[in-house]
Amino acid sequence: MLALLATTFMADGSTEVLKNVQYVKDGLPDQTLDFYWPGQKPKATVLFIHGGSLNESGERRTSAVYRDICKPFVDAGFGCATMDYRLAPTHKWPAMPQDVASAILTVRQLVSSRGGDPDRLFLFGHSSGCHLAAILGTDLKYLKDVGLTPGNLAGIIAMGCVLDLHDSALRRVTADQIRQAFIRDRSSTDRYLTPEDLLGANPSYHIGPHVPPTLVLVAEQERFMPPILEQGARFVRRLLEKKIPANLVIVPGRHMSSISDIGQPDNKSFAAIRAFLENPGRVGSQ
Repeated sequence: MLALLATTFMADGSTEVLKNVQYVKDGLPDQTLDFYWPGQKPKATVLFIHGGSLNESGERRTSAVYRDICKPFVDAGFGCATMDYRLAPTHKWPAMPQDVASAILTVRQLVSSRGGDPDRLFLFGHSSGCHLAAILGTDLKYLKDVGLTPGNLAGIIAMGCVLDLHDSALRRVTADQIRQAFIRDRSSTDRYLTPEDLLGANPSYHIGPHVPPTLVLVAEQERFMPPILEQGARFVRRLLEKKIPANLVIVPGRHMSSISDIGQPDNKSFAAIRAFLENPGRVGSQ
């Protein structure tokens, strides 16, 4: 049963808004989401995952960038949810993808109870949220733990993250060298318990025919450092080789402005996302 801490409605009276839905029974304050349901049954629903480097600088409710992320989707007639999740250093991987899996299950229940199609649920993540969306679409184990598969997702929208965390260079070093580098890297030990957790958090390691249709968005001003464009293109190519609809779109702006401007009129990021939501199977054939 879903635990609702607060329920309200938008001023126009047509959009249902559920605030602070607990997606884990007796969970922490971070294990909550907000859910927006338009007056007319939407064709699809989006679950947004915020960024913040998986650490406690990220949050859906106080970030000016992410706070109103659902508005353009609801205005366009889509259902939308935006979630928080457990963060480092208090919590370590795999707490984050486990929370996303639990949130997916809850959003599916919310959609079903309103007569919507739970399999028309898209994951949309920005920055570290992009990483989480990609992991949930590639690594089978997290959805399996809640009784689902990536086939229960209509698509993945990955915006502003590297999709091969270790790239080809790291694959040439020994396991012991990886462990030693892990011990020396405070940012890694803050977020991951073991080197194996870090290696397993790589979306590119888990690509297979099970991955849902995928749209990768890269901001024009962050194409090369880090190599988001290069890795994203390789990620998309590997999906296309497996006959999975996929595409990469370069959008205006920088890492944060590309997402903060998404609600502006004629925004190219939102236009690309909307086209994908309406027809994810077409994205790889354009």
